Amino acid sequence: MSINMTSLSPLEGYQLLTSIIVPRPIAFVSTMAEDGVLNLAPFSFFTAICGRPPTICFSVIRRRGEKKDTARNIAATQEFVVNVVSEGFAQWMNQTAAEYLPQVDEFAVAGFTPVASSLVRPPRVGEALISMECRLLEIREYGEMPYAADFVIGEVVQFHLSDDIYRDGAVDFSALKAVGRMGRDLYCRTGDLFEMKRPRLEDG
Repeated sequence: MSINMTSLSPLEGYQLLTSIIVPRPIAFVSTMAEDGVLNLAPFSFFTAICGRPPTICFSVIRRRGEKKDTARNIAATQEFVVNVVSEGFAQWMNQTAAEYLPQVDEFAVAGFTPVASSLVRPPRVGEALISMECRLLEIREYGEMPYAADFVIGEVVQFHLSDDIYRDGAVDFSALKAVGRMGRDLYCRTGDLFEMKRPRLEDG
């Protein structure tokens, strides 16, 4: 089957794209508004850009053409925290995805514990086994309105890793139990792992 994007509605195109690019890691982003109100929301258009300096990015799809609180807060304060979602609080994370008003604190709504960050103002999620404090490098707008997205690029300035999952300089993925996003309302667990060594030319 071949599908030309011009034959799809914006929603159909989005659903097809997000069912093809799977699984996607979830950036559980905590921010703070200029008036101090906390915000917490998940985004699955998320990845790393480079390792030195550690640089990450995620995309905030606009809601009916309007910037979401996360994008507005980051633009105003230049700071944010990306928390990694584990199975133990996936249901709580999902509660923060609702369309709350800007004055609503999603930490309080979903029952998460805000923990003071070391170098940025937004708190990290106390329940998260990994958090990354970030400073904004750039926000770029992509896409056609009202379906545009705010593409956020940030530098990680502080890592927080639980002793329960960080051993011998590496993350224990079986203990982290990270959750990934599939298409529509489906998620996946990351417990079924297998290893493949990268081939080296000198090995033939």
